[in-house]
Amino acid sequence: MRCRWREMFTSKVDAAVRWDRWDFVALALAMFIAVWVFALKLKTFYNLGYSSDLFTSVQAARSWLEGRGLLQDNCFGNVLVIHTYFLLLPLGLLAKPFGAPGLLFVLAASVGAAYLWATRILRLLGVDGGIAVIAAGVVLISPLSVAFYQELGFGFHVETLAPALCLFLFPSIVTALAIISVKEDAPIAAAVVAIVAGVETWISSADKHPGCRFNWPAAIILLLSVSAAPLLLAISWSQAPTMYAHHSADRLRIVAPGTLSGPGALFVFVVSNIVHWLGSSVVRQWLWIMIVGSFGTILLRPYYLVVGVLTTVVAWLMGRNDLLWAPRFFSTEALLWCITLVGFASIVRAAQYCNKWTRTAVLTIAIAIAALSASAQLALVPHAYWAYLPRPASVYSPQERQQADELFARYRREGKPKEPVVASTWLFRYAHDRNLFWLDRLRDRPAPIWILGDSADHYPSLRISSDTINPRSGIHIEDYALIDRRGRFVLLRKRE
Repeated sequence: MRCRWREMFTSKVDAAVRWDRWDFVALALAMFIAVWVFALKLKTFYNLGYSSDLFTSVQAARSWLEGRGLLQDNCFGNVLVIHTYFLLLPLGLLAKPFGAPGLLFVLAASVGAAYLWATRILRLLGVDGGIAVIAAGVVLISPLSVAFYQELGFGFHVETLAPALCLFLFPSIVTALAIISVKEDAPIAAAVVAIVAGVETWISSADKHPGCRFNWPAAIILLLSVSAAPLLLAISWSQAPTMYAHHSADRLRIVAPGTLSGPGALFVFVVSNIVHWLGSSVVRQWLWIMIVGSFGTILLRPYYLVVGVLTTVVAWLMGRNDLLWAPRFFSTEALLWCITLVGFASIVRAAQYCNKWTRTAVLTIAIAIAALSASAQLALVPHAYWAYLPRPASVYSPQERQQADELFARYRREGKPKEPVVASTWLFRYAHDRNLFWLDRLRDRPAPIWILGDSADHYPSLRISSDTINPRSGIHIEDYALIDRRGRFVLLRKRE
């Protein structure tokens, strides 16, 4: 039997594949994955492993249910000035009763959903059930995917939901709207995935009439995405900036604040500096990520690099060398999932036409490439190593966590939910569902009633002891009484 190597560069979409026992196996595994991820996330949360953005997300998601307006938090104020996080609004229905664990549950569920739909996509692309179940699992546990969902130190960003939504995008315009609502640059993710879907549909039906080969839903999604990007930027730009919330264009490091007057000026700047962008270190790093992140399958579809480079534009504009940070990486992560799935399906389909020895050789080469790619990925995100261990990362020892729990349990008992409270970096968990403020952002805001302090905090600006506090906070430490102290932790309350 002769190998049909041309199959490696084409697709075969079989929309008639019905659910069978392998799909139910994938469903069971997806549920297990979601439970496992949620358990690890929750354990890390209670072990004081998260700070910052998880808690701003909780406040922004809940604000409309608390009568404080849309997307308001106690860190930046009006979040819409910075990002159009509209998808946080429905998540407030879970964040309101459950606080941070509610958002962690949504993230865990999205991981399970990504695995389930990845398996289903492989089935639709002609891969046998058992192989699809294994292949989707390999992609999910690859270091880049693990690091993306790990969100070390942060725990959650709404952008981490985008890859799962993008995998659902293939048949759904409604899902595309959900992706677009993630953030102002999320239309890029929707657009590139729609292009992949459209191209794969076209090349999988070469024997059909051009009208039947055209993927109309993908085309509509592409048009929606192109239209949504300037609209979302205009919505954000229409909001009045605050002391702690500046427009996205004023937060770019590639230009001085105030240089760009609006969304139109931003687009003109990108187009006029396209050579600088494409020659930047961000794009060079991205090319390597695309090769190792897709396990080399991008080489079967190199033309996707042309449109995929759009996923680097925000990281280039920000100029912070943080392409692999989840809020910058989510579009690339979605693209990697799609390219890896269609490329793997092509390899499997081509191998079916080969003899036994050739299939063995293909399998051996595939395993070697997977191992080398995984090693290269781990070099890019070495912190992902901790996610493979059955214990959560934390800056505190078990004894220190016990001391903190015992001390701040008193605040949980005696403090009222609406009383303003500030905390050191890794102590936000004790006030995740209360009126938490940020110590370095208290100007024109109410003085805290409670202070949860860590006298050995890694960040000097958030280091709090019984007699010292960041002087720029405006807090006078003599106005507070020491309620109790345990080791490095202190609990203070404003004097009557």
